[in-house]
Amino acid sequence: MQKGLGKMAKKLMTAIAGLAVTLVLTSVARANTISIAFQETGVNGGAITQEATGSGTASFTGLYGNFVAEVSGTGTPPSTEPDLTSNSLSVNFLGFTGATLTIYVTETGITSPIGLTDLLSSFNLGLLGGPVTSVVETTEYSNSNALYSGTPFATQTFTATGSASASTKVTTSAPFSETEVYVIETTGFGAEVGGDISIAKGTITSPIPESATLSLLGTGLLGLGLLGLRKKVYP
Repeated sequence: MQKGLGKMAKKLMTAIAGLAVTLVLTSVARANTISIAFQETGVNGGAITQEATGSGTASFTGLYGNFVAEVSGTGTPPSTEPDLTSNSLSVNFLGFTGATLTIYVTETGITSPIGLTDLLSSFNLGLLGGPVTSVVETTEYSNSNALYSGTPFATQTFTATGSASASTKVTTSAPFSETEVYVIETTGFGAEVGGDISIAKGTITSPIPESATLSLLGTGLLGLGLLGLRKKVYP
């Protein structure tokens, strides 16, 4: 009797572990889409032009209008929270009369956290040289899951290297998007901009984290399974 009970309990634990692993793998596979676009007056009619997109990460290196740019973005996962990082931004201006380049990095399809959320944006401009008038960095979110647009919740204007951060409470609904926007003003040849740049991160205080949800699910299934075993052994 006890030997049979042990075998059944072992099978139940194996099934629960398999379910938990499946749920975790399903969660990890949900990589959101990262999209990168550029905009410059006189280039493609001044329209926002998408240059790169990818699952979880995207990057672009090449010529756009009067600029040579290297931009990359990484989103969720690997972070367990919404974490859009424009972790590489290097721009060189090739023209002589000056121009304005706007860069957009968007993460779409974010499904948590939902509700009242603290969104944090950190700016870090590590390189600013040549005839650069200013670099304006803005972080936006969109409850309509929009590409390259949204409601600004943090902005910083740089005329020299430096860093800044801001945290704002917003109410999010799934799916939503986050966008980093960089407006680079130049007056002539030799303008350079670069650095680590920006992070937009969501933090929520009340809902149960996903790992805890899995733990509760496993505990509940284990309890139901043991209850069933007890009824079979002790009818």
